[in-house]
Amino acid sequence: MKKDEYRRWFSDKLQGQNRLLIGAITAMVGLGLVATLLEAGAFAVILRLGFVGSWIAAFVVAFGIFGGMLFFTFLRLPKQLGDTEHEFEQEGEMILIRAAPTMTAVWTYALGSLESDQTWVERLLGKLALPQRLLCAAYFSWQRMQQLKTVDINDCSAIIRLLHREAERVEVSKLVEEVRLSNLAATLRDVSLIDGVMFLTRRSLGLSLTNRLVENMDEWAKKNKAAD
Repeated sequence: MKKDEYRRWFSDKLQGQNRLLIGAITAMVGLGLVATLLEAGAFAVILRLGFVGSWIAAFVVAFGIFGGMLFFTFLRLPKQLGDTEHEFEQEGEMILIRAAPTMTAVWTYALGSLESDQTWVERLLGKLALPQRLLCAAYFSWQRMQQLKTVDINDCSAIIRLLHREAERVEVSKLVEEVRLSNLAATLRDVSLIDGVMFLTRRSLGLSLTNRLVENMDEWAKKNKAAD
């Protein structure tokens, strides 16, 4: 593909990701609300039977507990789903490169860890915090959607064009030589938002594309050539 074709593909890719994010946010909010009602209802029944004299007071206390847990979960969100930081040396200066978490990581956070070595206490706490994590993950996904609207199409498509052309891992040092970027750290942060772009950190910092993303690009190219 030519440069302008990569830009067109990248614009279509951003629109596709936005649609997927809207679907993810809707699913997270829906599941979160259902889980909230179930959990708050269970708490209210326990409180009504053992501690509180009326159903209204039981539900008020139950939703108060839920609100406190939601606030605590929200405060921990930047740590739980924070950017991964990498250092890169350019012309004797250390540059901090940030990579956003993948949507797979966001869904894993929302639904809870699947690790089998967790204790029963950890599993129980994880289940109790499910509604809060789902709602916080929905908010995080909404933030991601807003960030995608400010992505520089020209710079990001140029990087993906290089990765696609090389068809293998590309070191950031080589990327700097091949592509003129006004702000390396900001552009790589934008690129990390794109589904299918991998940041590889073994020995040194490099980037690569997943097979699924490469197939998506090839299918787009064939489809548009046929249309022309």
